[in-house]
Amino acid sequence: MSTDQLTERFRTRPDTPMIGPYSINQMDDFYAALHRGEAKASGLMNLMQHLIVAERCAPGAKVLDVCCGRGLALPLLRWYMPDIRRYIGLDISSDNLNEARERIAFLRETYGGLFPIELVECDVAQQWPQLPAFDVALYTSALEHLPFELGARSLRSTAQALAPGGVLFLSTPAAVGPPSRLLQNRVHVYEWSPEEVEKVVGEAGLVIEDVIGLLPPEPEMVADELIERYGQGAAAWYRDLAARVPRALLDTVSAVSVPMRATELLYVCRRLT
Repeated sequence: MSTDQLTERFRTRPDTPMIGPYSINQMDDFYAALHRGEAKASGLMNLMQHLIVAERCAPGAKVLDVCCGRGLALPLLRWYMPDIRRYIGLDISSDNLNEARERIAFLRETYGGLFPIELVECDVAQQWPQLPAFDVALYTSALEHLPFELGARSLRSTAQALAPGGVLFLSTPAAVGPPSRLLQNRVHVYEWSPEEVEKVVGEAGLVIEDVIGLLPPEPEMVADELIERYGQGAAAWYRDLAARVPRALLDTVSAVSVPMRATELLYVCRRLT
């Protein structure tokens, strides 16, 4: 399916915000949803992936947030790694960046200080502005909002922005089957298979060091995978948890154990040279 066809397909959906061929639909804001008393698996997943990144950022790291959106990663980065040397967020949407600025102002007012932050409005699939080399890059829940070729171009630019040894945290749905495939979520533009991710990040000079599940399949599929990996006892333990633990919480945690069947994945990639 061509970029023009994808653009037309999604522009016929009035509830899907678009800029050119890109969907700019935003990931659930866990903080706002919890304030309303709502805890969805997708929101908890967003919290989980940003928590993983925040806990793995070293003091003094320079952090790049590709398609930073509303700056949802910033509260956890501030709490767990306040000694970040510099944070730069890139996003195509001025509205998203304005919301990010409101979040930054709140954090500064609340904590009385914040690591240096710069927000840049740009199309990450086109020419990037001049940037320093980064130790950590986030590209979370955004790749699927670009057509394939433009997404691949943005991954190459992200890899080039990393210093040798730098780490990319890339999350995206795990598509199954050859293209063109049906989308799991109607606000997406193109969903990548794990094989496509591995090929493109490898060509960009990155090595995948870990793959973490973020959203699981149905509970029985999780139980089946646990039997294969750990035996019957693990499945019995999981079923006991499923009867006691709220589904949204269990979904988020159990997905980590079943990356081969998870429907959303977090790839931990490193630039070697």
